[in-house]
Amino acid sequence: MRIVAFILAILGGLLAAALGVTWLSDASELQDQIALAEAAGISIDSMITAAYLLIAALFLGITGGVLALMRKGKIAAPVLIGAAVLPAIYEPKSLVFSFILIIAGLFALGAKPKP
Repeated sequence: MRIVAFILAILGGLLAAALGVTWLSDASELQDQIALAEAAGISIDSMITAAYLLIAALFLGITGGVLALMRKGKIAAPVLIGAAVLPAIYEPKSLVFSFILIIAGLFALGAKPKP
């Protein structure tokens, strides 16, 4: 279980970070259109905030995966689940890529501590 949690945590962190980098690069390319959208009353700030949190999810995913590998599943699970839920608070569409972190967190709960 702990090895599966480790692999899923790394994979989920990489996917989340890829989505975050994509959103940030799109935001920088479309800066003029974002200014027009904000003038019309449409806020893009939540998507940019979620993008930064998705990039941070890479580091949280690695940390949670290593903790699961070290048999510290009760610490790793909230780290991994939080890494997926925090960006979803700002932009629920982020769960399409970061749901793997939630699955990794559930597997981390199954990592048995050393006797």
